[in-house]
Amino acid sequence: MILDEECRNEPRILYIGAGKIGIETDIERAMNANEIPDDLETIDCVVCEHSPPRYDALSLLDAVRADDSSLPVLVLTTDERVIRDAIEAGATDCAHPDCPELLTYRIDALVDRRQNRHESLQTETPPGEPSDAIIEISTNGIIEHASDGVERIFGYDPDTLRGRSLAELIPARSQSGPSDSFIQSIETDGKQVDLDRVETFARHRAGHEMPVEISSRSKSRRDGCNSTIIIRDISKRKAMKSKLEASRERYRKLIETTPEAILVADAETGSIIDANPAAESLLDRPKDEICGMHQTEIHPVERRAYYRDMFEQHAKHGGITKNATGLEIARPDGSEIPVEVSSNVTKIDGRRIIHATFKDVSDRTEREQTLDTLRSATRDLMAAETKAEICEIAVAAADETLGFPLTAVYLSDEKTRTLRPVATTESTSEILDRMPTFEAESSLTWSVFESGEFAVFEGVNNELGACDSETTIEKELVFPLDDHGVFLLGSQRAAELDEFVLDFAEILAANVQSALDRAEREEALSTHRKELEELNRINAVIRDVDRTLVQATTREEIERAVCNRLATVEPYEFTWVGEYDASAEAVSLVAHADKGIDNAYFEPETEPSEPVQEPAMKALETHDVVLAENVTASASFDPWRDEATDRELRSLAAIPIRYDETCYGVLVIHANRTEAFDDRERAVLAELGETVGLALAGVESRNALVSDSVVEVEIESRDSDDFFVQVPKEVDCEFILHGITVSTDGSPLAFVTATDVSAETVLEQANRFDAILDAQLIHEGDDGCLFRFTHVGLTTLITTLADRGATIDRAEADEEGANATVELPTGTRIRQVIEEFRKALPDARLVAQREQDRVEPTPTEFRPTLDESLTDRQWSALETAYLAGYFEWPRISTGEEVASSLDVTPPTFHQHLRRAQAKMVETFFDR
Repeated sequence: MILDEECRNEPRILYIGAGKIGIETDIERAMNANEIPDDLETIDCVVCEHSPPRYDALSLLDAVRADDSSLPVLVLTTDERVIRDAIEAGATDCAHPDCPELLTYRIDALVDRRQNRHESLQTETPPGEPSDAIIEISTNGIIEHASDGVERIFGYDPDTLRGRSLAELIPARSQSGPSDSFIQSIETDGKQVDLDRVETFARHRAGHEMPVEISSRSKSRRDGCNSTIIIRDISKRKAMKSKLEASRERYRKLIETTPEAILVADAETGSIIDANPAAESLLDRPKDEICGMHQTEIHPVERRAYYRDMFEQHAKHGGITKNATGLEIARPDGSEIPVEVSSNVTKIDGRRIIHATFKDVSDRTEREQTLDTLRSATRDLMAAETKAEICEIAVAAADETLGFPLTAVYLSDEKTRTLRPVATTESTSEILDRMPTFEAESSLTWSVFESGEFAVFEGVNNELGACDSETTIEKELVFPLDDHGVFLLGSQRAAELDEFVLDFAEILAANVQSALDRAEREEALSTHRKELEELNRINAVIRDVDRTLVQATTREEIERAVCNRLATVEPYEFTWVGEYDASAEAVSLVAHADKGIDNAYFEPETEPSEPVQEPAMKALETHDVVLAENVTASASFDPWRDEATDRELRSLAAIPIRYDETCYGVLVIHANRTEAFDDRERAVLAELGETVGLALAGVESRNALVSDSVVEVEIESRDSDDFFVQVPKEVDCEFILHGITVSTDGSPLAFVTATDVSAETVLEQANRFDAILDAQLIHEGDDGCLFRFTHVGLTTLITTLADRGATIDRAEADEEGANATVELPTGTRIRQVIEEFRKALPDARLVAQREQDRVEPTPTEFRPTLDESLTDRQWSALETAYLAGYFEWPRISTGEEVASSLDVTPPTFHQHLRRAQAKMVETFFDR
């Protein structure tokens, strides 16, 4: 059935799918081919989505083409394969569903094509079609006959028009034209002319004008000429054309104003036939130059064959194509711009064209390259092992991407509270004479580091303080790196900062901070791991030394074994044991071990002016470990600096060998690197010194028990300011020391008999001495007065003698001075005992030394066995009672008096004494 376009109210568009299109015409919808209306011939255009299985455009095409082979069908898809299959299946065109403006243009073009086809068919329609008004007029333009179509078009009953002038229906207009000439000729001279589809305006019965199309044929009759006029109402056609033109105008404006470059090229020849202003800007050419160029001419010369082939393939297969990568256009100046191209093959006025949109993706490409740089830098940052390496990677990435003239990373120095440059670019070195160091509280950069907040500074020449007179730094960006430091970017131009630049720099700074955090953690873990390895190494050595100490039987063996074992451990190079020589006021060597180092190290050209400053001396004085972290930088090592440097002895540790209050000597360890002794190692070595001291004390105790002889030494003091020496000299009396015990609080209790002096005088004299905390008269008789003195000045001496297995056999003092006889186990170093005496009595000197055989068990043999069985309180009760004369007859001291001296109640004293006596008797008979 051939459609008469004028009898339809509006163009009918059938849309199969769920989307929307931006046109004013009402849209009819269907979900599939089964819902296509029966009057398909009245449809102007079918639009179908292709999103199977719900919407299958290919199945729809088969159904449409089976009924109407010429109905326009527009398929919405972006799939190249579907486009090809749809065109082969009979689709009129394919379009991108996400471009509503272009979609509207395509639908309008298809509807227009359909309308034009209807119009061409109408020209072949015989006159007298029911929709037309057919009027016959006489020679002078009087209507003789009118068809029923007159009523439909003009609103007149056909019979009422007979005898009326045609000018009532088609009035002459002011503008001349074929229809006006036709009317005027009829009205004036009765001449009639033939017209063929001439458009003009007619007047409706209601008074309004409407566009019509008229055709006329004149014929001769006997009574003259008359004409048959066919009048067709073209109001709807005009409205459709007006809408189409408005749509085309909208499309034109869209093309003109869109920011994307649009080019239209002939699909057959490849010549560009149209370009919008954005294309002129992109290509940097005027439109009249662009139009007429072959499409390959806008691309780089070396790849024009590639672009020609791409164009021809697209023209051949048609449809929509989109290529987002690897495409470029070339400008007249030789620069190349990366672009993204979307194109479509279509027809306009029967001419196949390719409509292409070019999008400048320079920014996107640059950003992608920047992101690639950032990702690569991040990988390198995470793989970097040191902070310096991380900083170098950071400035290289920033320089490559951002290109700031000034780029640097500063790290903080906690010791000096400064920010110091660690990595810079070459351009930075060219700008600045020297890289500045930022001090705490005195620079803007430090304020950013301290606050942890990013900042931008303007005009920072004074801040840098390192520019030459011609250098200007107008803008500086400072990014804090947590506690590590700052990331600094500077520019010589006061330009606006791009947001992308700030984002990149901020992300890079964050990655640098994370990398520095990781490096710091790994460094700490590595340091901790090394410390643990060192500690395990030292502990292994200590265990070996402990095994050696258990097996050693002499002091020399212990000292030699310790030196030999420690000398085998890295980084130790040389170990030695020394003891203080009072006569030389220096530490003398008693044992050593090394890796080829001779004793020349201990023969400096000059003696130190202040021996106490030497580490070994200081360790003996303080009873604490003393370190020399860098011997070549210490003033006290001036005499030995050259020797130490030649032997690569960089640091040392002096460890006192001590047990309880007794210091047996000093162990000195030399290492081949500076700062070789950390806190953990220092603590372990201090423990080693105590272990060796305990072993030495054990050896001396064993020697005291098993030896058949003892060493008896006589020591005298003439001028000491001690109470025991001074009082007999000042009051001309005599003191006899019966013994010394230790109270429950650790204070020495000395039991002394004073003769040729009153008790009151002795007590008065005792109050003068700070070392005498308490003085008590225990018994006063004809043979003198017995006192008990709490003498804290003797604490160290008594402890040291006890540790060495020594006992004071006799001690007396008179107006000439004090004299004491001490029994020592064989093998005891007499010099050290003398030194301990000198700490209490500075002028003490050795008078005599002799070795004597034991003819009977000594108290030192019996005492350890008894000591193991008695508690501290039982021992104190027994010894105090003995020294206080409790066991004498008659008793010198009563039980109440002894209890009072011990600060306990009498029942408690008697309880401890009874148990002590029972254990003593048991030990004596069982041993």
